[in-house]
Amino acid sequence: MKWNSSLLLCLVMLMLAQLTIAQSVNKWITFKGKVQSASIGTPLDAKLSLMSQPYGSEIRIFTTDMPDGTFSFKIQQGQEYNLEVSAMGYLPVSQSLELTAEGDSVLFELMPSGEGTIVRLDINFKQSKAVILEESYSELNKLLNMLNEFPSMEIQLEGHTDYRGSDRANMRLSEERVEAVKEYLVARDINKKRIKTKAFGGEQPLSRENTPEARLMNRRVEARILKID
Repeated sequence: MKWNSSLLLCLVMLMLAQLTIAQSVNKWITFKGKVQSASIGTPLDAKLSLMSQPYGSEIRIFTTDMPDGTFSFKIQQGQEYNLEVSAMGYLPVSQSLELTAEGDSVLFELMPSGEGTIVRLDINFKQSKAVILEESYSELNKLLNMLNEFPSMEIQLEGHTDYRGSDRANMRLSEERVEAVKEYLVARDINKKRIKTKAFGGEQPLSRENTPEARLMNRRVEARILKID
């Protein structure tokens, strides 16, 4: 059987085109970003559920890296996905995703879902004291903005220390620190009736690793939303 040269050329071009498409679909590129609270910008411990479209034949689950709330994973170039981002105490967001090239980092901001939501605050104090460091004022102002944005919101400031040391001293220090945060907010016209406080000392550490990073993570102030409407 003799092949017409034009037909043969068309077949070769078709094969090359199919190969190019296959290579494009199979190429893996990096998708990266960050998940944070919409009102205050606090990094969130979030779950990212990725499902290929249109049939959902590929399903993968990722989580953010804490404490900075970032994520990074590989997806197929040109493949359409549905991505759902969720975190405890926050309203989930869902969006279609299809990348043809690696891009800038993507930011997902989740809104509090209501009562019980815990907002982690990056507030630093002087060593073993309840004196707020000036570098933490910007974080406190984010909390202040959230309370102004939701004028009916009521919160409970919860103080935690590292679990090492005297239980009594840790409890007293955590009490003094949440009171210092409350005073900062009240001095800026937030009604004190909207702010409750509770101290836990070292009873609820996030980590028991004996590292500076773990100890810093344990020494924290969190805001629990008691009422939002």
